[in-house]
Amino acid sequence: MADDLDFDAVEQLLDNAEKAAGADRRDDDRKRDKKDRRSRSRSRGRERRDRSRSKSREARRIEKEREREEQRRREEEEERRRQVEDATRGDRTVMIVCLHHKADERDVYEFFSTNAGKVRDVQIIRDARTGRSKGLAYIEFYLQEATLKALALSGQPVKGQAVRVQPSQAEKNRAAQAAKQSIHYTAPRETPLRLYVGGLTDSLANISEEELKKLFSPFGEIEFIDLHRDPYTNKCKGFAFVQFKNASEAREAMTAMNGFQLAGKELKVGIATSDMQLGESGPMSGSLAIGNTSGVGALDSLDDGRAQQGPDQSMGLLRDHGDRLALMQKLQGSGGGPLGGAPAGMPPRPSFAGGLLGGLSGMGGPPSTVIVLHGMFNPSQVNLQNDPEFFNDIEADVEQECRKYGSVVKVWPDQQSTRGDVWVRFVDVTSATNCQRALDRRWFAGQQIIAEFTSESAWAATVRG
Repeated sequence: MADDLDFDAVEQLLDNAEKAAGADRRDDDRKRDKKDRRSRSRSRGRERRDRSRSKSREARRIEKEREREEQRRREEEEERRRQVEDATRGDRTVMIVCLHHKADERDVYEFFSTNAGKVRDVQIIRDARTGRSKGLAYIEFYLQEATLKALALSGQPVKGQAVRVQPSQAEKNRAAQAAKQSIHYTAPRETPLRLYVGGLTDSLANISEEELKKLFSPFGEIEFIDLHRDPYTNKCKGFAFVQFKNASEAREAMTAMNGFQLAGKELKVGIATSDMQLGESGPMSGSLAIGNTSGVGALDSLDDGRAQQGPDQSMGLLRDHGDRLALMQKLQGSGGGPLGGAPAGMPPRPSFAGGLLGGLSGMGGPPSTVIVLHGMFNPSQVNLQNDPEFFNDIEADVEQECRKYGSVVKVWPDQQSTRGDVWVRFVDVTSATNCQRALDRRWFAGQQIIAEFTSESAWAATVRG
């Protein structure tokens, strides 16, 4: 049987089997190599894409930084331009005084654009309560040369009324701002300080707490007023106490008001010390400091104290007309009305017997249903040809304002008056009294209003129609 085996065929089969196994291995190797190449190719593709994304992100980051830098540069340039503009704004601004109360921003803009130069902004100062013009305006020009031309227009009429053009307080404002910026510390909190106010006798015996507040409030915030009255006559005993929230403001009030003449009486103002004892006639001698804080100056030795202090150290005196005018301007700025003063550059208004303080009772006569408003218009500037409805407008404006205080029977502008009088008659005395107290010493169209009571007989003899 062994003879029947074909060894050559068996060897051939074994060779074929080995060849087939080798071919399979080679196929597997080729497949692995191909797969490895494909994997390496994908890895290289991912790396290329990652590098591309990184470059793109870097480019976007650089672009954003460039944009931020450009924005920062533009903001710095804008801030520099704004600072330069703010620094020169005061030099390009003028102040208009005595402006007609019916002149609006367009009237002012057109007048000064035509006669001075290109106007950038116009601001008319108005009453916060009524919205009416106070006769004051500020004009900002684009070029500083235009302010010189505007100043030359002082005295020219705007809407039929001559105006006065003044330069703005640019230098003073810059100095004040520089002084404020140079202070890098927080000022210590001030303590209250109480003042003694004497001399409230005779014509000032009927003064009220509200009138004292109007007198002293321009200097600072007042915490309270203690006015001592006689329990039988209800008249002032001759003295009062005014406590300010800040001691520096109290000392300023003492400096300005000590020796001040009010309704023919000289006020005596000093610091009320804590050990002050009150009798029937006022503080005891030796307990009041006048013009200083030493506490040794008695009220009766006021004149001796002034002499010892010297001409430059007189704390309680208004030494000259300039000091008194400065006080008047400060009192006017409080909204309570000036005490016989007028704005800078304005002629002083005549004072009327019976009271220097706005709202002082009995002004011009006993309270009645009729009041007269002096200074409502300037007769020399009335031009009925250009403004035929001038007096009708005055009548409507006054009636609208007076109706806030009560029922009005009639309003009559006196066209022949040399003082710009407007007569108003109310239904009752209470309404007339409220109106007189509210309007007296207020400012209207650049002029101060004097409101006083008058009699029914004067109304009948004067008012026509």
